[in-house]
Amino acid sequence: MTNRQGSAVVSLPADCEILITREFLAPQALVWELITNPRHVLRWWGPSWCPLVSCDIEFRVGGAWRYVSMLEGAELVWRGVYLEIISGESIVSTECFEGFPDAESTNTMTLREVDGVTTLQTRVVHRSKAFRDGHIESGMEGGMQETFNRLDELLDRSDTPAERFRRVAGRFSDRANEVADQAWSNAAPCVGWTARDVVRHMVEWMPTMLERADIHVNIPHDVDHDAAGAWESLCTQIQTALDTPDVAAKEFDAGPPGTMTVANAIDMLFTGDILIHTWDLARAAGLAETLDPILPAAMYEGMQHIDELLRSSGHYGPKIAVPEDADIATKLIAFTGRTP
Repeated sequence: MTNRQGSAVVSLPADCEILITREFLAPQALVWELITNPRHVLRWWGPSWCPLVSCDIEFRVGGAWRYVSMLEGAELVWRGVYLEIISGESIVSTECFEGFPDAESTNTMTLREVDGVTTLQTRVVHRSKAFRDGHIESGMEGGMQETFNRLDELLDRSDTPAERFRRVAGRFSDRANEVADQAWSNAAPCVGWTARDVVRHMVEWMPTMLERADIHVNIPHDVDHDAAGAWESLCTQIQTALDTPDVAAKEFDAGPPGTMTVANAIDMLFTGDILIHTWDLARAAGLAETLDPILPAAMYEGMQHIDELLRSSGHYGPKIAVPEDADIATKLIAFTGRTP
């Protein structure tokens, strides 16, 4: 991808309105992921000189959001409530800067993708022209341009091992933290496994692979007593390895796959496994079964060429038939022998 630094356009279509338009050379589903998940919002929202230190999102109609930035030791707080959500397409919410509580606005954000370019448009409606003008005169455009530049930079790096792992493993973390205590013993789609065993599988085999690269993982949590904590500890240490250039670029003998860099090994051996097991954990615990918006398509296409090898490995059951118009995540899950 190529970013479009400083390209946001601000216009004033009516006395009380501000219209902000910005294009991103990225899939709409990926843009949606990065603007709605607090794990990602923390990494781009606001200019670099006023970074977010806290991001709370209750992403549902009637749910609240609250962002806290730090500027020269002082907290700046924005908050609002979600009024309407059309998944993947649009959000209507209120927005209030706590320094000026009377100047609350109603914001409508929409996404639209054409030929690989996603246009993000936000219409900000204030209660009066005076509030609208005060918003404009606050210097919002400069901070907004840098904010969108930071989002663009994340989108530009999205197709890297570190960012793929961050998205996929982060979604697994979200599901693990949502599992009710009694649901950890629920049966998982993998025969003979419980929800807890899905975590146990990864916590046991992934450190063994990392040991080949002299990366020593310490997991202070017992899966039987704190499965989510055990996973989060492993996830954090893997992400640290990916985010450390010298470690990520280190070559080692990964066994049957041959000599690989740490980054490529994690990308090839870990990330896809986590994605499929995110579905397993969600199905076992009765949680949302949504997967990463980008990776399933690439995985599904790549698996078509090694179908026989995958079946002979014993890790996959017979393919499950699904309608031709099924979404790509459903096709991937069915291809691995799981019933969607």
